Amino acid sequence: MKAHVRAAAAAVALAHTLGRAIVRVHEYEASVSSRISVSVREGIVSGYDYGRHCYVTGALPNLYHHGERSHLMLKPKNSGVYGGFDHDTSSYFSVKVTGGEACVYDYNEDLYFAYSV
Repeated sequence: MKAHVRAAAAAVALAHTLGRAIVRVHEYEASVSSRISVSVREGIVSGYDYGRHCYVTGALPNLYHHGERSHLMLKPKNSGVYGGFDHDTSSYFSVKVTGGEACVYDYNEDLYFAYSV
């Protein structure tokens, strides 16, 4: 899974779980902040990645990353827990949101990535 797609999935999960718009996510491992603006209303995702100059849109669980021209599945399972699949890289991932932090597990890389708002 590409790093910017992973950050976008984290931002969507955070916006959905917290019930508010997200304007930036910070990845701890790479010590990088990504300017991604995302809001989720009634399951409809409206997002823009300012670093990649592209939209992330759709209705949960079916999203589309316009920069990659690829579909992304982000399925809410229960409060703050999501299952996902990135069609571009054919990789599964999961997201767990706790407070203002999201932990993304990328199954292909067998690694966790932590994000905060």
